[in-house]
Order: sequence, then structure tokens, then C-alpha cells
Amino acid sequence: MNTKFVGELIDEKIEQNDKIVIFSFYELRIKHNLTEEEIAKFLELSKNRFENSKYKVYFTGDNYKYNGEDKIVKENELMVAIKK
Repeated sequence: MNTKFVGELIDEKIEQNDKIVIFSFYELRIKHNLTEEEIAKFLELSKNRFENSKYKVYFTGDNYKYNGEDKIVKENELMVAIKK
């Protein structure tokens, strides 16, 4: 895993929906076969990129508001990024 991979995966997700981006455990661990260490690094790099792009970032267990609804980042979700 490298920064190019992180950037491409983020760009792909933003292309699908630029208002809210969700990365799940399944997507990173199973689909992309990342180790726990790689996932931690991915989340760190992603957080920096999202915050620099005016997104608010939440992690598993965090509460957030989206479309006027109170929500929580589910157990199977590692990160939720919402455009400010």
C-alpha cells in the first residue's frame, strides 16, 4: 500500500458520492487485502487528505450528523468523511 493507492481509492469513492465517503472494514481488509498496520496507515493518510479537502472525518463509534439525522459510525465502518 502506498500514497498512490490511497489517492486512487479516495478519488474513486468521491466520484461515486462527493458528499459522504465511507470506508468499511470489509472493503479495506478483505477486498483490498490490507493488513491491520496498512489499514491504520491508510486511515491516517486518508484523514489528512479529507481534512485538507474540507471534509469532517469520523471513525468507528463516533457520532455525526448527516442530512439532519444523528448517526453513528457503525462497527463495520472504519471511517466516514462528510463534505463541510
